[in-house]
Amino acid sequence: FGGTHNFVHTLSFTEDTEHLHSFQVTPVPSDVGDVSRMNEIEEVDEIDMHGHYGVGKGWNAPINVTFCEDEARKGYTSMKAHEYNEDPVTLRAKVKALAELIKLSEHCVAYTGAGISTASGIDDYASQAKTSVATGTRAVGRKKKSGLQAEPSFAHYTMASLEKAGFLKHWVQQNHDGLPQKAGYPQEKLNEIHGAWFDPSNPVVPMSGSLRGDLYSWMKEEEHAADLVLTMGTSLCGMNADRMVQTASEKFVQNGTGLGSVIIGFQRTALDKLATLRIFHRIDEVMLLLAMELSLPLSFSPYSPTVDPQYIIRDNVFSVPYRKNGKKTSSGKRIEWNLSTGAKLKLTGGPGIGFEGFVVSPPDNRKHLYSYVVQFPVTREG
Repeated sequence: FGGTHNFVHTLSFTEDTEHLHSFQVTPVPSDVGDVSRMNEIEEVDEIDMHGHYGVGKGWNAPINVTFCEDEARKGYTSMKAHEYNEDPVTLRAKVKALAELIKLSEHCVAYTGAGISTASGIDDYASQAKTSVATGTRAVGRKKKSGLQAEPSFAHYTMASLEKAGFLKHWVQQNHDGLPQKAGYPQEKLNEIHGAWFDPSNPVVPMSGSLRGDLYSWMKEEEHAADLVLTMGTSLCGMNADRMVQTASEKFVQNGTGLGSVIIGFQRTALDKLATLRIFHRIDEVMLLLAMELSLPLSFSPYSPTVDPQYIIRDNVFSVPYRKNGKKTSSGKRIEWNLSTGAKLKLTGGPGIGFEGFVVSPPDNRKHLYSYVVQFPVTREG
């Protein structure tokens, strides 16, 4: 436990590509008896600390690594901004339990908040302490970046691998950062319920704004289909989308239906009492141990779109199986989609439906621009 701990692993995927990911584990005092435990700082029971699955397991209480009496999300239903870590033995036991739940699940859905992207250099809302291990002076290995230029964390890549392995069926993402897609997670299984920076038809939803109707309906379908909700990096402070966790949890706790929810993060949440399993730890480290436990094949190759040459008409002009109204065709007919600089575009979905815009610039790897830049009138509420 003493001093600084480096958790390093090397993974090779091809003959000419090697990826090194390092995790510096939050230091814990060498004398375990000197640390402050959650049940010494706050009024909690075993369910609060470990989830319903952990009752009677004899697991140690989480260790306090950041003391902060401030509210995590002022004005919302949140807890104190204290931060906690599991000790290594308890962490491994909890990850083993997590792996078993995932293997038992038939329709596992992920629900994530800002905490999954702090390791990518994007700030969150709930880390209040200046010495926070998530975003503060003790946030190890973290370089703050522009949201548009941020790169996926280990957790994002692990989630993509969980989907490829058939374990993860759907992902409801509160963030706008596009990091799941950059990690290779398929767009058709991702609900960016609060808006997206890379999708002009899905503008970021203000705190008091309205959710996009079709995405809300899709979320409710997954809310009722999920038998296990893997919840990471969210304070669960009362957002409409938190229903993803609450419904699955209540079905399990009250009726014994499904497997409930797993909540992972440094801070306590208002829904911990309903969790099947509660893990207080750095998300990337939990995902690394989970990948090891599941013998999960991992790929850290960033997403790169590939287009069949027969559908490339010329540079930035493609043949696509869609109608001009944005609906996909089933007849095999295709239209020309022009994404050249200056080409006109029209939104065919979302709150800005019918708005016209244009292409500002295509991708340019030399300038580190990896997506098309387009400009539309403002479609966001407020």
